[in-house]
Amino acid sequence: MEIEGCNFPLDGIRYDVDDQMWVRFDDDGNVTSGLTDVGQHIAGKLLFLRPRKAGEDVKRGKRAAIIESGKYVGPINAPLSGKIIEVNESVLANVQLVNEDPYGSGWIFRIKPSNLDAEKEDLKEGEEAVAALKAKMEMESWDCR
Repeated sequence: MEIEGCNFPLDGIRYDVDDQMWVRFDDDGNVTSGLTDVGQHIAGKLLFLRPRKAGEDVKRGKRAAIIESGKYVGPINAPLSGKIIEVNESVLANVQLVNEDPYGSGWIFRIKPSNLDAEKEDLKEGEEAVAALKAKMEMESWDCR
């Protein structure tokens, strides 16, 4: 799905609309997550990423990483509570993968969720995601053009 020039895959992806993170539920019960296309466009060309380390606990909506670009320095918030089980080493070596392929090779971390039943409802998918993303982008005047 494309909204205002931003790519938002709908197949198997859920969105944390407020924090501009995406989540894919993996077959092993864990999740893979990263910054959405609009999130990486807003930040601009990334220069630095410092995620929390594997083994550390994160809470939904709280800092799971710090990113830095030419126009932004700030947190990336966890889309779900749990334990970080893996950090994408390729992104640590080349942070611009987040800009180039946010839903593929630019994923940031994998999390073993600890409160999935309560928090899963806050992640949007399908047409609900499209409506919420459109509304947020319109309210914030965001686009990817």
